[in-house]
Amino acid sequence: MEHKEPTYHWTGLLVQSFEFNSLETIFRLASDNTLRSLLVSKPYWHDYIASLQQFNMRRWNDGDDFLVNYVGHPMQGSVTAYLEIQNSPTQSRIQWNEPGYWSSRGKAFLWSTVFSTYSEIGPTGEAGIGNEGGYTYDTRCILHCNPMTAPASGRDTNNTGWVDFIVTPTVGMLWLFAEDAIDKEISGRLIAHAGQDAIYPKIVRGALNPTRTMANLLRGRKPWYRDWEHSDIDNLNEGPGMHFLRAWEKGDDQLQAYPDWKRIEIAPHSSSFATTITTPHCEYCVRMTQGAGVQVSAQLWKYLYADTDVSYQPNASPLSSDRAGGDLLTGFFGIRIGKHWPLYAVNLSIRPGFLQWKNAYLTSLPLSTPSHPAPENPPQPELGTITHFAWNAMLSADYKFNQHVALRAGINETLVRYRNACLDSSGIGIARELQWLNYDTPCQVSAGIGKPPYLTFLSHESFVNRGSWGLQFGPVFSF
Repeated sequence: MEHKEPTYHWTGLLVQSFEFNSLETIFRLASDNTLRSLLVSKPYWHDYIASLQQFNMRRWNDGDDFLVNYVGHPMQGSVTAYLEIQNSPTQSRIQWNEPGYWSSRGKAFLWSTVFSTYSEIGPTGEAGIGNEGGYTYDTRCILHCNPMTAPASGRDTNNTGWVDFIVTPTVGMLWLFAEDAIDKEISGRLIAHAGQDAIYPKIVRGALNPTRTMANLLRGRKPWYRDWEHSDIDNLNEGPGMHFLRAWEKGDDQLQAYPDWKRIEIAPHSSSFATTITTPHCEYCVRMTQGAGVQVSAQLWKYLYADTDVSYQPNASPLSSDRAGGDLLTGFFGIRIGKHWPLYAVNLSIRPGFLQWKNAYLTSLPLSTPSHPAPENPPQPELGTITHFAWNAMLSADYKFNQHVALRAGINETLVRYRNACLDSSGIGIARELQWLNYDTPCQVSAGIGKPPYLTFLSHESFVNRGSWGLQFGPVFSF
């Protein structure tokens, strides 16, 4: 039998890098309320582009403290370098200063540079989520410094500069070299002395190599796992992030029982959707609307499907507003996680998408405030098509008649973003106040107002997020 050389695991590298970027983003969202406000209440693409245009590459420091720039970012660079190494069957078996070591780590440096650059300027990096570059602030306080408790430092920044672009991959590689040397000269000798079954040296190995430990966890390995201690078969079959195979290539028990199990599903359905509409009796009221649609899924891996759902609701909102009006078209495009049994299946879909209304107000009516009461008979805005961005999650269950036909019932929740009729006067989603909207230029304020340290180039539009739940029921046809 001809021996085949193991191939580079590009899928593993991309998936693990996505996992790491997601973990970093989740941590930033959990620890920064300004970032959370920007993400949920501001126009994403406008502010992302505005942030990129204000990057200041005429300076080194970005305003972050020493630990962030010279410890946190190098650790990020080391983790991403290990992600590249562990997905190469050849590189992952080379230890400190062995033949091929330096060329191997050179390739890892290139990937670390790509990842760190993306984490700064990419759509899911700091420019896209957090709007690094889009507004300036005093290095001591993001909003406004309190002269009594937190006086201003006198130094302002928009959190951009060369430091993270350079330090992350370069100092990150120095960190990686140190971990590789420690692993071979200290951790490896402890394990050789105590034996492979001793747990204490393994814990020491994981603790002394924190960035490699993180990289291991991202591919489903134990912290002390080392590729050179395992065979090629182990590396192929263990760990979900190391190498992805289709379910029917793994000899799955269920698929052996159903060798011709179909992997394309088409599910026409009736849909009921509780969303914001306008009737003769109330504006912005939540009512259950009725319609029909179709869900289409294609299996990618064992439990993972590409998933699409499109529905149409005729005359869902009898009257018009700046949120709804006329017919409703919804479309969601994402992934579905599903588990099959001989008679049943359970699925969870997570999908971004849109709600599109065919006969809604294109602009908002002016707001009424004590100082600026609205006219008694304001002119009606122009009617047309408006689209709201949304996230949809659906839990569904199937009852199977055979391999080709089943019944599916699902309940879903949709988070819809609606544009506010009022402006965000701060531009960074914190100090919102109602402002009088001019009929000729509603919701339009020029960007770049203020002066350092509180200068912003972000949009002054803001959004509110409202949940809408729904039900679906219909057959499933598998091919």
